[in-house]
Amino acid sequence: MDVPFELWGQRGWPGVDIVGESHYADAIRDLFGGEFRSEGCELTAAAQLVPEPWNRHDRNAVGVWVAGRQVGYLPREQAGRYAPVLSELVAQGWVPQVSARVWAAADYGDRPGLTGSVRIDLAEPHLIAPANRAPGAAHRVLPAGNAIQVAGEEEHLDALLPWLREEGECWVHVTLHEVHEQLARSTRELIEVRLEGVEVGRLSPRMSGELLPAVRHLAGNRQLTAARAVVRGNRIKVEVVVHAARAHELADSWLAVSGSPPDVTVVGVGGSAATGRPEAGTVTVERAAAREGADRPAGVATPVLITGAGAAGPAGVATPVVIPGAGAAGPAGHAPSPAATTVLAAPDVPARHGVIPPRPAGVRFVVPPGWPQPPDGWTPPAGWRPDPAWPPAPADWQWWVLFWQ
Repeated sequence: MDVPFELWGQRGWPGVDIVGESHYADAIRDLFGGEFRSEGCELTAAAQLVPEPWNRHDRNAVGVWVAGRQVGYLPREQAGRYAPVLSELVAQGWVPQVSARVWAAADYGDRPGLTGSVRIDLAEPHLIAPANRAPGAAHRVLPAGNAIQVAGEEEHLDALLPWLREEGECWVHVTLHEVHEQLARSTRELIEVRLEGVEVGRLSPRMSGELLPAVRHLAGNRQLTAARAVVRGNRIKVEVVVHAARAHELADSWLAVSGSPPDVTVVGVGGSAATGRPEAGTVTVERAAAREGADRPAGVATPVLITGAGAAGPAGVATPVVIPGAGAAGPAGHAPSPAATTVLAAPDVPARHGVIPPRPAGVRFVVPPGWPQPPDGWTPPAGWRPDPAWPPAPADWQWWVLFWQ
């Protein structure tokens, strides 16, 4: 049930070098297939960042994968800063993903064989995930775009001060709302920016005009308009900057998607029981209930569902209930093994409607006896293999177990 999550804060160009590419030359070469050119070639692709808490050399190690192939690691000093947040995302069923530039050449300069280089677009650790929950109501998040300055923040310092961070800035979800401002002889339509439902400023008349068509379009579909924003400053001066595509920049395919919100939503980093405000260091995720017939965004895995419960089979005999261990496919898209599927036998009696089982909260990965215990919520990333020194798993070992909260 791992779902790709594009890390926030990417700037549109890869500027962070990874390390260890020389150990993965064959994998890098395979990425190019028939397009490889010995004099040098490059491609841009999505890269997944996979924490490796089992790594015997560095428990903070973060592997970098492209198209199902490992191509290197984050530098050791960088991995120690990113591993905590990335591990929280992975524990919640997300695959942290960024844009990457891959370059390769054969017999480059005085180096024989293949030379590869990978750079990724990675923001600072405190900027790779939002600091607050996404709106609880049906909503769409506008695609990222150029910066739009919010005006009037100085009138809302009380609402903004709790979001200040030691690092000086953080990303947040905001919502955009059409309001009517009364002038001396007329009214004008502006966009009000709200954070956690509280106004924190407005957009200028010109910038409001750039976004109002999108806000009205989503409102017509009974959806809120959400956007990414940066809150930065100190206790005497705070500013809010929205990063959203203008209405004329939205693709027709984006405008055509309407209806229910996604099944899975990243809702923020941290959380304080005392203040109700987020704190850096942890990530929380909410999973909306699956609705029959609801559209799901491309690339979002279908949640695990219990199917066949109470269904009548041939001659009125109840059919078994089949619970796939990791949705329609196993971890990271691999087909599930027989051990990953549980079949609950039904009695050979005429079917009657019984109590519908509750939907499971998720799937837990269970390691065999003699293996080191992984962190809570950890699941094997794509391509992961157990250490050969660990004892083999029993033939009938149940790797994936459903759990209910």
